[in-house]
Amino acid sequence: MFYVNRLAPAMLLVLILSGCTAGVVAPDILPKSTIAREPGADLGNDRPDVTFDGLMVRRRVALAVQANENADLSGLRAELERRATDANLTLSDIPPDVLPAGLLDQTVPMLTMLLPAGTTTAQTRALVGPEASVSSLSASQDSTFFVVDVLVHDLRFEVAAADPAQVADSMATEGIVADAIGNYSTTFSTGLLAVDYVGPLLSDSVVESVRVGIARGVGAAPAEVAVRPESVTGVGVDMAIEPLPAPAVIAQAIMDHSVDEAAPVPASPGPWIGYWVGITVLLCANLAIMLWGGFQRRRRLLANAFEREQPDSGSP
Repeated sequence: MFYVNRLAPAMLLVLILSGCTAGVVAPDILPKSTIAREPGADLGNDRPDVTFDGLMVRRRVALAVQANENADLSGLRAELERRATDANLTLSDIPPDVLPAGLLDQTVPMLTMLLPAGTTTAQTRALVGPEASVSSLSASQDSTFFVVDVLVHDLRFEVAAADPAQVADSMATEGIVADAIGNYSTTFSTGLLAVDYVGPLLSDSVVESVRVGIARGVGAAPAEVAVRPESVTGVGVDMAIEPLPAPAVIAQAIMDHSVDEAAPVPASPGPWIGYWVGITVLLCANLAIMLWGGFQRRRRLLANAFEREQPDSGSP
């Protein structure tokens, strides 16, 4: 019985842990904050380490769309473009990895668009509000919209070039810059080539790879490629003190005719919750066993004392 009593809480702990951790991702071997990282390293969906900040990093609003697989995305995009034009706004495509990791862990939107600098979240939500006509959209297109504050890199790479247009063509043919950052634009002036990029934050290592690709076209050293903000006006971001993003907020579905208050994306329970519950149960079980054992010992002592005090029925 002693061994059974001691094993019972352990068995109970196993059952509790297996039940409480269902659907919860197992924790990393080391917390991410303790994993050594090189400057500028990319960590999957996590924010990269960025030292090219200040006016080179800007706050913008992104509109992401998640629709069912049968949705007419081109028609949906055209309707959003029409609404944006009516509101004197423009929509530019941007990769979904501009969105917070908490959102990408739950879904990868089919469309992700960036609003112009200075656009507010309220203006963006109005694009999918009830005041806009939905007659051009199929009722089967059940879509969810995410209106999210994001950080973007707004970079300009500049390098001296005798023939900027020829260097730009060479870069496009080689594809190194496009492979590193996707879409970019080029501008020319006398003896100078500028490569402009607006998009998800780039790690320092990616920025350096872009400098290498541009420098190769002009036969220069990567250090000769200057990296600066595309605009020197406005407010930038100091990445050293920038907090991690809060959970993304959900705007209303475009087929809804009423605007609901934005609600946070549901968060998964912490990966350690099952362990703490199990430990608590184990401690309670051991305490109960100790109390029960003490009660049984006291009961036996009282019984023995009672027997000793009884007179021997066989004595005269």
